Amino acid sequence: MVGKLRLLIVEDDPAHARLIMRGFRSEIEDFELTTHFSLKDARDTIEQAVPDLVIVDLSLPDGLGTDLIEPQGKAGRYPVMIITSQGDEQTAVDVLKRGAIDYVVKSESGFTELPRLAKRSVREWRLQREKMEAEEALRNSEQRYRALIDHSPTSIVVACEGKIVLANGMAQKCLRASSTAEVVGKFIEAFDIPDNGVLGRGDEGNADRRSPSQLNEYVLRRVDGTLLDVELMTTSVDYYGQNATQYVFQDITLRKAAETEMRIRDRAIASAGDGIFIVQLSLGEIKVVDCNQAFLEIVGCDRELVGQIGLKVIRCDSRYDARLRLIVAGIHSRQPARDTIRIQAENEEFRWVEISISPVHVSDSQNSHVVGVVHDITEKVNAEEEIRRHNAELAHFLRLTAMGELVAGLAHEVNQPLYAISNYAGTCENLLKLPEGIDKPSLQQCVSRIGQQARRAAEIIRRLRNFVSRTAPKAESAEIKDLLGDSIALLTPLLEEQAIEISLEIDSSTPRVFVDRIQIEQVLINLITNAIDAIDDNNAERIIEIKSKLVETKQDPMVQISVRDYGVGLPPAFDVFEAFQSTKEKGMGMGLSISRTIIESHGGKIWVESGTSRGTSFFFTLPTSLQQVTGYADESDRVCH
Repeated sequence: MVGKLRLLIVEDDPAHARLIMRGFRSEIEDFELTTHFSLKDARDTIEQAVPDLVIVDLSLPDGLGTDLIEPQGKAGRYPVMIITSQGDEQTAVDVLKRGAIDYVVKSESGFTELPRLAKRSVREWRLQREKMEAEEALRNSEQRYRALIDHSPTSIVVACEGKIVLANGMAQKCLRASSTAEVVGKFIEAFDIPDNGVLGRGDEGNADRRSPSQLNEYVLRRVDGTLLDVELMTTSVDYYGQNATQYVFQDITLRKAAETEMRIRDRAIASAGDGIFIVQLSLGEIKVVDCNQAFLEIVGCDRELVGQIGLKVIRCDSRYDARLRLIVAGIHSRQPARDTIRIQAENEEFRWVEISISPVHVSDSQNSHVVGVVHDITEKVNAEEEIRRHNAELAHFLRLTAMGELVAGLAHEVNQPLYAISNYAGTCENLLKLPEGIDKPSLQQCVSRIGQQARRAAEIIRRLRNFVSRTAPKAESAEIKDLLGDSIALLTPLLEEQAIEISLEIDSSTPRVFVDRIQIEQVLINLITNAIDAIDDNNAERIIEIKSKLVETKQDPMVQISVRDYGVGLPPAFDVFEAFQSTKEKGMGMGLSISRTIIESHGGKIWVESGTSRGTSFFFTLPTSLQQVTGYADESDRVCH
């Protein structure tokens, strides 16, 4: 034995413990002893370090020594020797059945013999363990061998003089045999398996490519009469001293079906309406290995040119070179990508196409192909542009209609600075006629005020002209306070007439937004005008609350604006955003519908909530980055064409 044997002694009687220790004293160099007086302490020690042998008293204060024996059916980690003062033959039989390695009756001779018995027990235990491990290894080896045969994906049949003498499980499964007797003992002709002689001769059509030592395709007949496509190879073998032929075959039904499916898929791709191309990456070079007829028609070229210059056949508008480069970069990095670009076809006409690419994942070493789809969306783009043009015309008409309602108040608003200019101009004339000389300070003050009032009138006219102008939509950076200020300024006469106040609360963290100023001012004027109309003469709370704050979304944050009134509220189950629906007697029912179109074209959303007691709150969000403006990226593109 190499090293000291680690012995754990569990004995609650101090006198017996001393006797046991005395028995090991003469051979202490061979043992490392640890003593405990209870099962609990013994278990704690075993959990920390497994001993080579446990010598335990049968009866302890907190249980029986046999409790330290590990459960039957499990490979024990350590042997247990039981010692007792009052043992008999039956007790010995019981503890040995429980799994104890040995049983010793406490006596002077027994204590003296413990070192020898301990060494013997450890040797026996190790021999038992080695035997068990060897048997287990043998069982595992046999199981693995049987599993290899039973689960082999290859079917094996051995025949002597044309009669089958052996068939493994896979062969029986392929031939749909429910038992070995349905295959073994049968002639191979019953399954249309050619014998070695026939296979060597080959048939007239395939004699040049069929041989016994190669895999050849055949159709076998199963037990139930159905046919099976296989690849089969034969080898001459010795079977218990007899000349025999070993047939190795595998089912290729799925492969044949996959080949058929591939042919169908190829035909489907060839006849697809969308353009499809397949590229192969080799040493960083992109090569178009295949494409369908639709792709050739969309890009306006022939197949030979595609083979020569590859994806350069896609002639995009120069303003979209960056987008096409992103598609090419996605091909190089084998990452999915999608974008919309404008290309030039063979007849020099421009088309809008959506190009998407996807890598073909086969394995890490074969991930070198990318499939691209080119979808012609020219008609869709033209239809959307026509809808936007009609919406812009309708929005312009609604702005003119809104100005008709505000014209009286705006006329009064313009007359005030004009009247002031007239008065200051008259004062200047009088100052110039004074006989004692010109009063320069007074004259300068009048001229300065004339300029202030002129600028005031010009600002009013600017707001009015901008609001009713007809311009192409354009997203630009704007401050929220400027949008709200211009909109409220246009409605100031109407607010003063109705004695309604505006409560404006702009969060200091609110960033700039990317919007079409005129369209967003139209939305604000629609909402504020509706709030004014909702406040009747009997309403004591004559105030409209307008708030803005930054809110988080799934992508970039957006600015949320709310317009709240304390008016009559909305009828139940009434969709205010549906076209031609209005709560006003003379309303067209298009203001909120157009507002929703404007907000959604900016990548935001608009909704309404009824107040807890009375009133209504409208909310809408605006983008803080140009990428969020879903309706304008394409719109700016269309200006080019």
